[in-house]
Amino acid sequence: MANTHHQTRQPGRLRGVRQSQAAGTGRRGRIHPLGLPAFGDISFSATDGAGGGPNAPIASRQSRPDGARHADDRPERKSGLRALPDRRLHADRIHPNGAEFRGCDHTASLDAFDEVVAPVHLPPDNPHLVQAKGLGKRIISHHQAVGELMGSTPDDLVKIEVTGTHSKTTTALLLAMILSRQKRVLSHTTRGLEIWSDGRPQLLKEGLSITPANVILAAEKAQAQGAEALICEISLGGTGLAQLGILTSFANDYRIAGGTKWASTAKLQMLSLARQGSRLAANADCRISPDISFAEGGLVRAQPDGLIYGEERLGLSLGEDLDFASYQTAISGAAAAAELLGLEREDTIRALEGFGGFSGRMKIERMDGRTVFDSSNSGLKVNDIERALDKARGPNLVAVVGEDAQTVCEGLDIPRLAELLRRRRTEIEDLVLVGERLRPPG
Repeated sequence: MANTHHQTRQPGRLRGVRQSQAAGTGRRGRIHPLGLPAFGDISFSATDGAGGGPNAPIASRQSRPDGARHADDRPERKSGLRALPDRRLHADRIHPNGAEFRGCDHTASLDAFDEVVAPVHLPPDNPHLVQAKGLGKRIISHHQAVGELMGSTPDDLVKIEVTGTHSKTTTALLLAMILSRQKRVLSHTTRGLEIWSDGRPQLLKEGLSITPANVILAAEKAQAQGAEALICEISLGGTGLAQLGILTSFANDYRIAGGTKWASTAKLQMLSLARQGSRLAANADCRISPDISFAEGGLVRAQPDGLIYGEERLGLSLGEDLDFASYQTAISGAAAAAELLGLEREDTIRALEGFGGFSGRMKIERMDGRTVFDSSNSGLKVNDIERALDKARGPNLVAVVGEDAQTVCEGLDIPRLAELLRRRRTEIEDLVLVGERLRPPG
């Protein structure tokens, strides 16, 4: 019988609770954010000294002939979006840029607001959303709001956004590892904010949700750290800020918005909000026409001992204990993105040499006669854990399993994980459980 321990954090990395942020624009007008934990339950109005009453438009827009809009069509604006440390805002709180934040409850009328920000996962029968539609208010997504408010972010900071149904974090981290051999890179993933140099990360802030609003904090931190590239993992789509977007996969799609739409539909905001001139790398299973495709059926494909670029195959030497199946999509996606960014293929190969996995993500380490199998993050699937457990099996096995559900939308299937651990318990000498949902009762 395994010895069982419980941790509320991953080994070597404290996992914090979800951080809440609030935001305001530097434009005149009023915006109401519906159901956005990242913004808080607030409404806000702002004045920019340019006059105009409370019903003045947030911004004018130019329409494209095809009805689509790109980030480059947006008028230049002063971004007034700022992170606040707590969602419990006090009335009449004034930001130095002139934005006035006012608390509101869930029964507030939307009559006085010009625009409504609604997350893509909000059910269509949400009372505020129904009211907004009835009043003819302009309704935009959380992602689009962030992109519009940050439209003035300098272009000399290379911005990359990553979304998909799986492999988001590993793709973002692998690309950061590869790109940081040539540039100073800041990554924003479920691991938190990390600054990368020469393939090595330094943690700046941990446990940060991948909700779109946290792109704001990531961009500010990237500029403060002198980063040349920013890589953001984002849940359910892109904001339109990125010069390069990555769709990791549409496999194992799932329902959102009260079961009324597929998550993949929301993730296609990576295309619908894309800025003019941006580029896209996408898994072939997305069945779209990107600038470069990857994984099975795509142009760039990873194998256990090589990287394939169309007709060219380059040898690849990965870590002996790497659970390749768990990383195959991410390696393919990161290599494809590096190709679009202009990196030499040989540089990508060198950056991946000896790669053995990331902590908490199917990482197997052998030390002092013991095998430590670490699969403690919410993005993993039980089938993947079992397959990796087969690879790690042996005497003196320490299994670290669990989740950090605060940082992702889709968490680990706890009942299935419990069944797996009961079935394989005789193979595990020590079991470490991570996450609040795995905390023993009492």
